[in-house]
Amino acid sequence: MLSLPAHTQETYKIIIMIPIGVLIILILRILIGIPTIGTFMPVLIALAFRDTTLLWGIIFFTLVIIIGLSFRRYFESLKLLTVPRLGMLLTVVVLILAGITILTNKLEFQTGLSVSLFPMVILTMAIERIAILWEERGPNEALTTSIGSLFSSSIIYLFIFNDSLEYIFFTFPSLLLVIMALMLLIGKYRGYRLSELMRFNSLINKKKN
Repeated sequence: MLSLPAHTQETYKIIIMIPIGVLIILILRILIGIPTIGTFMPVLIALAFRDTTLLWGIIFFTLVIIIGLSFRRYFESLKLLTVPRLGMLLTVVVLILAGITILTNKLEFQTGLSVSLFPMVILTMAIERIAILWEERGPNEALTTSIGSLFSSSIIYLFIFNDSLEYIFFTFPSLLLVIMALMLLIGKYRGYRLSELMRFNSLINKKKN
């Protein structure tokens, strides 16, 4: 890996950390029970935070999701087909990001300038998934899942953009086999999640009382 050209090394330094992000998602979803938007969406969101830093990424993500959900609800009332609706939603996301970028530029917040690089397709699909979840399971479930996704993305961000871990895994890429072994172990797990144990424990305590 160290013999690759410099620009290729920089790309693989990010790519090689993605399995670690996936491992974290497996731990958070299967062992702890934190709900997320899809399986790999939090990993993609964490990668998008690279352009904005973690704090600004969370702020931008929240703003775009809230505004995008409002437009998505309006588009739903127009009884559009799925693909045209997604196309219009993507256009709205682009306009929102452009507006935020112009605003942060006027306010001289240099961090905001990188929001234009925030992957638009990721945001569009996140809005669509949250909207569907809202319609099928209600606002509480949608809010819980959104918060769980942001929390998961933040944890993943701290790991995959850690310089020490990046150096270790880039220098010794065979360590990814250890990550695969851990995924295999988690894949065999059939027990209760931590969140379920906590919920059942509260029920047991109520019965005892």
